[in-house]
Amino acid sequence: MSKHPADSAIAIVGVGAILPDALNAPAFWENVVGKRYSITDVDPERWPPDLFFDPDPKAPDKTYSKIGGWVRGFEFDWKRFRIPPRVSNAMDEGQHWAVTVSVEALSDAGYPERPIDTDRTSAIMGAAMGGELHYISSLRINFPEYAAELEAVSEFAALPAEVRAQILEAWHRRIGDMIPPITEDTMPGELPNIISGRVANVLSLRGPNFTTDAACASSFAAIESSMELLIDHKVDAAVTGGIDRNMGASSFVKFCKIGALSATGTRPFGKGADGFVMGEGAAGFVLKRLRDAVRDGDRIYAVIRGVGGSSDGKGKGITAPNPIGQRLAVSRAWENAGLDPATATMVEAHGTSTKVGDVVEVESLTEVFGGAPSQSIALGSVKSNVGHLKAAAGAAGLLKATLALYHKVLPPTLNAEPSNPGIDFSGTPFRLNHEPREWTRSNGTPRRCGVSAYGFGGTNFHVVLEEFNEELLAGERTQVAGAAIAEPSAAGGPAPTAGSKKAVPLRGILPLGSSTVDGLRVKLEEALKKVERGWLPEPAMPVEPEISANERLFVDFGDATELKTRLEKAIKAMDTGTPRAWGALEGQGIYRGSGPPSGKIAFLFPGQGSQYVNMGKDLVSA
Repeated sequence: MSKHPADSAIAIVGVGAILPDALNAPAFWENVVGKRYSITDVDPERWPPDLFFDPDPKAPDKTYSKIGGWVRGFEFDWKRFRIPPRVSNAMDEGQHWAVTVSVEALSDAGYPERPIDTDRTSAIMGAAMGGELHYISSLRINFPEYAAELEAVSEFAALPAEVRAQILEAWHRRIGDMIPPITEDTMPGELPNIISGRVANVLSLRGPNFTTDAACASSFAAIESSMELLIDHKVDAAVTGGIDRNMGASSFVKFCKIGALSATGTRPFGKGADGFVMGEGAAGFVLKRLRDAVRDGDRIYAVIRGVGGSSDGKGKGITAPNPIGQRLAVSRAWENAGLDPATATMVEAHGTSTKVGDVVEVESLTEVFGGAPSQSIALGSVKSNVGHLKAAAGAAGLLKATLALYHKVLPPTLNAEPSNPGIDFSGTPFRLNHEPREWTRSNGTPRRCGVSAYGFGGTNFHVVLEEFNEELLAGERTQVAGAAIAEPSAAGGPAPTAGSKKAVPLRGILPLGSSTVDGLRVKLEEALKKVERGWLPEPAMPVEPEISANERLFVDFGDATELKTRLEKAIKAMDTGTPRAWGALEGQGIYRGSGPPSGKIAFLFPGQGSQYVNMGKDLVSA
């Protein structure tokens, strides 16, 4: 992932959720800290256990498990989203959830009262298996094939032709009454790759939209893709997350034939873990570049500092956990963040509640976090509450960790007492947190957390989260315009606090770029309005879209008053539109350019000041 030094940190400014026993994000957090266990038997209306369940794991075409984390009580408000009933009825429930959590997350971020540029907002969602609606429509489409197979049965063929015809006609009529006709809305309503498009359509977002499929790590593939667009300044906001609404009998039977499911319950890192319990749901997030979120006065739940991914390569099997791949993803994430994993105080693990998988995960995590003090990191898994949400598993874990940072509470993990006998936690940096408790800082270091999501096919992701705290973050910034700058740590340790800062009289620069003159004027006017409200640009190097834009304007300034004055002069010069007007302004720190930029840019640094650890880090990253 390419990095602009000031833009590699991504803020989570809005959240939304539809999860078992929780139809919104606040209800989910209340369930987590309240230790609510949301695993129950399947409702017969979903699929009848008497047809598909058999406690014998060897029974052909049967599931030995009928428990899961089910979403109940959700009703899609098609009127609110102005989706015609005909279209809404053809949409899989997963699409309903995606639209709802996206709108909830945007509303949580203040939209539409706090507007976003929908032309520069993306919609990227993680989804994998699709929903259950296509099973039903396929039954209607494939009826002629089933009828032909029935007619090939000798006992049926022996019936009088009139009787056979009556049976087939009655059967066909029953199928037709149960299953809606196939229309132009059927396919787009069922396809998982339409999920993000549906969100973009309802919200009229014109940034990139696509759906990522990385099995149980799909949500984090979506998060990483969204971060890349933000860091590269291809969008200014991103709606992202994960959805999974596939808990049909077919999924249960197939997972049981792998031997993956538990028939008794979910116990991540606990004794008696005997497989995972499926769950369903969706979680959505609104992401922005951190400096933009600070500038706009957004509520910031947490900061994504880095993400890492890997593949298992050749291993024991395509579905078997591989510690090498897991370790690579985690270590790459912390390297990408530029942070020491030993500074983490919480890890939200993949933690699927499998006897071997949980042991392998703790072993691989210990290799990365081994520098932390013994049992200093709280280890947990949201699957102990709601089950394994498959494609949405990472989104559920990220939501739990995000809210934990925001509320400064280490959340509990359920059913982990006693712990898995294959894990000796005394020899690791981890401990299991059984009760909610205050999340305190250690040695002034920001609260930090790692979140993992691993998927079938050997795909692994890990995300590094950090609390938002302006004083702690200030020490990492390159300050301009008379703002405070932190003295670098001699040991290259945690960012200094506000008390170690001193003012320096440096100047700032505001770069503006657009493809058209009219677009540049709009940006000028927007910048002036923000400055009049007290905004100053965050210190950062100009980014590629601004430098290479066809119409460019750069304003040098020393303080807010000077910036306001120069922006007003630039607007007047645009009204005049003469080269002479711009030439006169160059001596006042206002520079205008049109057409493709020519030549290269060189930076000249004075040999003033002493050297310090990481002083060239941002320059190298740029």
